[in-house]
Amino acid sequence: MKKLMKIGLAAVLAVSALCSCTEDKPETEAYLPVTANNISGTWELSEMNGTPLADGAYVYLDIVRRDTEFTLYTNVGTFSADIFTGIFHVDEESGVVSGRYDHTLGDWNHSYHVTELTAGRMVWTATDDPSDVSVYVRVDGIPADITGEDASGAEE
Repeated sequence: MKKLMKIGLAAVLAVSALCSCTEDKPETEAYLPVTANNISGTWELSEMNGTPLADGAYVYLDIVRRDTEFTLYTNVGTFSADIFTGIFHVDEESGVVSGRYDHTLGDWNHSYHVTELTAGRMVWTATDDPSDVSVYVRVDGIPADITGEDASGAEE
């Protein structure tokens, strides 16, 4: 009887040990608050309205927190590559980013509610058109052939 109890106890312990071993789920990355500091840096548009950009198409957004300035490099929707500069504002309470282009181009077409902000990714949704969604990923820099600079940082 003692032998049977030991076997039963061993079986119960084995089953409980197997049941307690669950697959570790990766922790979800905590979202950052939407501030000028947290969105500053260089970003590449990876997806527009749920669709990746076409081959050869690009949008790079370089955001400078200290000066609340941005530079936008794009060839999407144009016949040639374009560079736009301007200033931006972050409403930290609502998480909305808005901006104004330099050279009398005026305000951005939309203000954007920034969500899912992490160190490496953010989602921008137009405040007046929830179907207008852009996903940006952080990059180390903008390719020199797009900025027109050589490896030393001087313009070509």
